[in-house]
Amino acid sequence: MRFTDTLLRQVRDRVSIADYAGKRMTWNKQKSRPSAGDYWACCPFHQEKSPSFHVLDNKGLFKCFGCGEKGDVFTLAMKLEGLSFPEAVEKFAEIAGVQLPKDDYDNRGENDQRKRLYAVAASAAKLFSAALRSSGGADARKYLQGRGFGPEEWERFSIGFAPDEWSWAIDKLKAEGFTIEEIVQAGVARQGEDDKRAIDTFRGRITFEITDTAGKVIGFGGRALAKDAKAKYINSPETPLYSKSRVLYRLKQARELLAKTKADGLVLGEGYLDVIAFERAGIAAVAPCGTALTEEQLQLLWRSGGAPVLCLDGDSAGQRAAERALDLAIPHLAPGRTIRLAHAPKGEDPDDIYRRAGAEALSALIDAAVPASDALFEREKLRHGIETPEAQAAFQAALKEAIGRIGDRETSRAFFSDLMSRANATIRAQRPAFAPNQGGGQFRRKGEPAPATAELKAHATSHPPRPAAELFLRAAVDLPQILASYGNWIERLHITDPDLEAIREALLALADDHEELGAIDRAALSLHLTRSGQDRAVARISRWPKAKPPPEGADVGAEWLALATREVVAPAIREELAELRQAAADGDDTAFARFQALSREARDIEARAREAKLDDVQEDDAGGLVA
Repeated sequence: MRFTDTLLRQVRDRVSIADYAGKRMTWNKQKSRPSAGDYWACCPFHQEKSPSFHVLDNKGLFKCFGCGEKGDVFTLAMKLEGLSFPEAVEKFAEIAGVQLPKDDYDNRGENDQRKRLYAVAASAAKLFSAALRSSGGADARKYLQGRGFGPEEWERFSIGFAPDEWSWAIDKLKAEGFTIEEIVQAGVARQGEDDKRAIDTFRGRITFEITDTAGKVIGFGGRALAKDAKAKYINSPETPLYSKSRVLYRLKQARELLAKTKADGLVLGEGYLDVIAFERAGIAAVAPCGTALTEEQLQLLWRSGGAPVLCLDGDSAGQRAAERALDLAIPHLAPGRTIRLAHAPKGEDPDDIYRRAGAEALSALIDAAVPASDALFEREKLRHGIETPEAQAAFQAALKEAIGRIGDRETSRAFFSDLMSRANATIRAQRPAFAPNQGGGQFRRKGEPAPATAELKAHATSHPPRPAAELFLRAAVDLPQILASYGNWIERLHITDPDLEAIREALLALADDHEELGAIDRAALSLHLTRSGQDRAVARISRWPKAKPPPEGADVGAEWLALATREVVAPAIREELAELRQAAADGDDTAFARFQALSREARDIEARAREAKLDDVQEDDAGGLVA
């Protein structure tokens, strides 16, 4: 049995050999470069200790430098699974969504038919190109020149013109010997309604050639010249050559440019003119052909190497397209499989930016693209807000739902750690700081921690960190009841030591997510900090004395509260009282009223401290709290 080269190429283009091989072997993390589609593993065909099995995903090839085995994804499946060649083709054709001939793989009739359709498309491209340069193409040339496109750009980007006549292309192609059936099948014409005669698909439009990965013309996009046209852009209908959900405009050219520029990945624009603008700026770019981004197109982007950037227009439609693309990509995110998102300024698209500010502005736009994790975080924050507890809960739930759709386990864990930590920090920053009662003579309940004030923060900033701050955090790690009872107090302590601040943030992040992440202890805290790159904070924890259980009968919570009161709250209140006393002496009645209220609060704090035997609280040699 023999398959056509076109069919085999279609299947290979739509299937990732790295995905297939990666399910059957383990990639070597030191040698592999997923962002470049470059993978290494120990060969499955012979025994070896160091990896010599090499896969180039963007080329769809493998080679073992140890035993010499090599080939494409079909060869690999035949060797790994014992499939015949037709069985391997059937397997991957089904994955790729490529229709195989039902009865005869060597269907010469179908092969001949495809050749004829390719010939129709190629002839139509030549006709459109010539029409642009003819007397009838004056309006089209004027439009293109107004967009900065001269004859050089017409040639380089295969731009043409379809005259505004019902059967201009049909008549020209029939004169070349093509039948009306072939012209319709190639998408250059469409059958009229109610059995009326066929008419040209493109009329009165600028045309853009759409090619396959081999560079053969398979369809067209058309931009209307008339301002009152029902559709500004139209594309070829689905044909045996052209399936818009599986094609990207100028993919072949973009891959070639990407190889030259060594950029991080392809850029995905929204339309033909955007792609041309990027390419003129030296940026490898592609675009869907009149459809939202599909999974097949996303796979083509990844197979081309690197981390693609989705650059959408700066309007509401562009925003919606970005959200759809993000949702499409989330389940597939993995090492070497990510995206970044960039948005043009409101009211502009990449073509506008290029014509206004040139190549540097487009490069800056792509450089400013944000990772998928940032885009997801900001989207859910904007959707749900964080102003109320209900909104905060909805925000975190939406993040968890999205993270749960990530198929790769390690990537999902990394997203969870990163996004939930950020969410918790954002929510904590939204909460108001504690402040002593601002009058009214109301007292807090016994045992409730005194609040942090602005004066407390100023005091902490102007003084070196007290050893007590580290003791607070250590007690919260080693004694679960402290964290459970005084989490709000811990998060509002003003700590200026960066290592202690990192420990505090990690501790609170783990506390917020303890159901998902399990028990909180020094090991869990150190692991979380290590993943966040906080090596100095990890070293700080490693120097802590070994934790000892508190003495039997000790009221750890009261003792910790007393220590916090003595070391942080009381000094801040004393400073505020001194300032209010001075202001009252200068005749400030408001300050006098505040001084009286704060004095009553200070007496209440002193009473609580005496109840907790404050004077007896001290730190033993092991770093624990004892009475």
